[in-house]
Formats: sequence, C-alpha cells, structure tokens
Amino acid sequence: MRSPASAIVWEIWRKNRWGFWVVLGSFLCGLAVRFFDRPEDEVLQLTAGTAMVACFVVTFAIFSYAESGVQVSFPTRTFTLPVHTGLLVNGPILLGVMGITLVHLAWAFLFLLPLDIRYPLGSFTMYWAAALLTFQALLWCLANYPKSFVMGLILAMALFVRLAVVIFENHDPMRAIDCLVIILPVAYLCARLGIRQQRRGEWQFPENLQWLLEVANRKLFLRKRPFATAAQAQLWMEWRRNAVAPLISLGVGLIMVCTIFVRLAALDDVGAITSAWTYIVCALLTLWAFVSGVLLARDASSNSLALSSFLATRPVTSGELALAKIKLSAQVTLAGWFIYGIAVFFWFNFFGSHPDVPIVPSDDALVPTMGFAALALAWHLVGALPLWLTGRIESAAGAGLLLLGGYIALGNAIRFLDKHFGLLVALPWLFTFGLIAKMLIAVWAFRESHRRRLLSPRTTAGYFAFWTLGTICIATIASAICQGTAFPQPLVTLGAALLLPLARVGLAPLALASGRHR
Repeated sequence: MRSPASAIVWEIWRKNRWGFWVVLGSFLCGLAVRFFDRPEDEVLQLTAGTAMVACFVVTFAIFSYAESGVQVSFPTRTFTLPVHTGLLVNGPILLGVMGITLVHLAWAFLFLLPLDIRYPLGSFTMYWAAALLTFQALLWCLANYPKSFVMGLILAMALFVRLAVVIFENHDPMRAIDCLVIILPVAYLCARLGIRQQRRGEWQFPENLQWLLEVANRKLFLRKRPFATAAQAQLWMEWRRNAVAPLISLGVGLIMVCTIFVRLAALDDVGAITSAWTYIVCALLTLWAFVSGVLLARDASSNSLALSSFLATRPVTSGELALAKIKLSAQVTLAGWFIYGIAVFFWFNFFGSHPDVPIVPSDDALVPTMGFAALALAWHLVGALPLWLTGRIESAAGAGLLLLGGYIALGNAIRFLDKHFGLLVALPWLFTFGLIAKMLIAVWAFRESHRRRLLSPRTTAGYFAFWTLGTICIATIASAICQGTAFPQPLVTLGAALLLPLARVGLAPLALASGRHR
C-alpha cells in the first residue's frame, strides 16, 4: 500500500467483501423487479422492499468499521499505527457517507422518484448521512459499554424516526434540516474525540457512568444471607448483570414520554393526547422488549451469547441454568407491565377521568396496538432464547440483526396475506396451525428434557399448570378488551393461547446443554 488511506479502503473491502456482494445482489434484485414493472404484483413489491431494507442495514454494518466477534468496537489494533487520529476517523466516515449516499440515490432513482410522490431527495440524502455518522459515533464511543450503547441507540432511533416523519410529511422540513445540520458536526466531533481519548487511554466518562451503575447494583442487590442453592445464586447473578439496565432504561424512557406529553396536554385536547400517548408508549414497550430479549440471553459473566468457561463449569445443571434465564425473563416481564401500569396510573390521575380512555372498544386501531404491545412484552423477553443459548451466534448485535431480518420477512408475509386473503380470514388458520405445532414441540421437548434429566417432573408439571392458568387469565382479559370490536372471540382465544411461551421453555435446557458440551 502506498498510503495509509488506501490501506484503510482495502481493509474495509477485504473484511466486508461478502457484505458488498449482498448490497450488489439486493440492488440487482431491485433492478429485476423494476424491469418487470408490474405494480399490481404484491410479491415483487415486497421482494423489492425487503431488498432495499437489507441493502441499507448491510451498508450500515459495513461502514461501522468495527471488529467482529463478541465485542463489536473500533479496532484497537489501529491505535498503535503511526498515523494521525484524524485519518483513522475521517477515512471510515468519508467512505461511509459516500457509500450510504450512493445506496440512497440508487434506490431513490430506481423506485421512489418514479412513483410520482413528493420525495425530498436532498433532505433525505442529508438524513441518511447524519444517521450513519450518528451510528458510527455511538458504536465507536460506547461499544465497550453495551448498556449505555443500547440506551443511546434507542434514543437516536426515536429521534431519526421523528425527523423522517417530519421531512416526508412536509410538516416543518426546515426545522428538521436545521436539526440534521446540527447533528452532523456534533456526531463527527463526538466520534473523533472518543477515538482520540481511547487512543490516549483517557476515555473516562463512560467508565464513571459504569461505576455509578455498579454502585447502584450493589445497593439494590446487597444480600446479607447466604444462598440456599446454587440455582438461587445463579438467578441473583443474572438479575444483577442483565436485568438492571433494561429496567432503568424503560423507566427513564417512560418518564421522558410522560414529561413531554404533560407539556403538550396543555396545548391540545386531552382525548387526542391520551390516544397519541398510548400509541407511543406501546411502541416504546415493543422496542424495549425487542432489545431486552436479546440482552437477557447473554452470559452473565462475559456479556456474550456464548457460554463462558466460568458459567459452563459452575456446579449447576443445564436445566437450572436455563430456568434461571426463563425466571429472569418472567420477572422482567412482570416488572415491565408494572412500570407501564404506574405510567398509566400517573397519566389518568394527573388529568382525571376522560371518556377517551385507552381501553375502549370503539377505537379499532388502539385495541390491536395495545394487544401487540402485550404480545411483544410476553414473547420478546423470552424471544428466540433456545436459539441464543446454543451459542452459535456469539454477538448480541448479530442476534438483533437476525431477529430484525426475521420480523421484516414476517411483516411482508402479513402484508401479503392481508392483501390477498384478509387478516381476519388468514389469522384463524395460522393461529390454529401455530398452536398445534406449539403443543407438539412442547410435548417432545419436555419429554426429551426429562429423559436427559435436565428438568424434573415436578418442574414440568408446575410450568404446565402455570401456563394453563396464565393462558386462561390472558384469554379472559383479552376477550373483555376486544368485546364489541371486529375481532371474533375464537381468534382472541387462539391468540391468547399463543402468547405465553411453552415450547421454548422445554427447548431452552436442550439448547443450553448443546452449547455447553459442544
């Protein structure tokens, strides 16, 4: 290499060559859909939309310029190179801005502009550059502090979603552009300052924040009595290492939402603000459950999804290790519902009674929104736990991207069913087949776990009793909420039966035993 800059370009290409091929393949897929030019074909349009999302996600991953593995961070080996910090930072940033701009322009001229919609090309070009630069700054500065990184990433996503809505709907585009103009230099300065301080060994602010979090953990989980069993000690360690930060982030997020809407409520009708507040809180809970479901599956000692040697050699059976994760997920779920209940109680006591309460049968959009948030809380926090416990995917960030890709595909499938069959016609069949598959897999998984002595018969019987009672309670509450809406009672009952995890509880010990002994 004749210059350090060319070496950085070659490294990004060499390390992410498969990612570049994915971007090229996605763009060729979009070209093929454009070549057929059949707007009425829903499958082709969904394929093009999925390819576009994959293209943007992979582009963000390529130009993050991060070392892959358990801990995704700026490559620390470059800190000893005889080059200026400006070159280390400016190279990936300039390449990333150029790359995301080319990707955005390619898809805009391929699909968005020919649709004859008022698409603000220049504003969104600046928008995607600011989004990538913000992602790079967060990842490089906070990658070694995953709890702070997750909280910062959630706040950044909320900000950029709001900016995209403002720009596209043309409400106040100049204010959004002013925000982007401010974000660009601030994100660049944060990225450069963070790498410079890390290179000097003086990056103290996140360490101080981590120290405060550890002090809070010690105060909250100070235990004076010894543990009766090793399983109790394991559950306590899981709580201290994996559950505190998600609950604190949820509480802080709800406080911020309540504070903002308290100020807005004085300027608008209470009914409209109440409904809007409910939608935003449901979105916050869904996003929180999505992120927390991956974080709770991490190894409590190494923050990786793969088991560490410390945890693998503990005198605890694989069944007890898996049950500690499941109990933690259940307790965090209850805590999340409790925090949400406190927020609702605060809201209606602050404003008093109002006919437009969130749980009303007349609002056909609000009821499924709240139902989706409840589904997210109950499903995501256990989530794909058996898959994560196998240890095949070590990085929590990689697991999150895989889960996001799965939900994008699921959303496209739901849109296809709604377009051609109607959800109220297709969902009963899907729920029925899903419930049958759930019961069959659960029976096999619990029998296999019992045969391998991973779960005791008492534990199996106790969880089946809990699942039955919980399903009956959820079905009763869902039937009361959805009474008088367009959702038939059999569909509500089937959805409630799919809400609580059953098969995944039986599969979790088997997956953990497989990852522990491979």
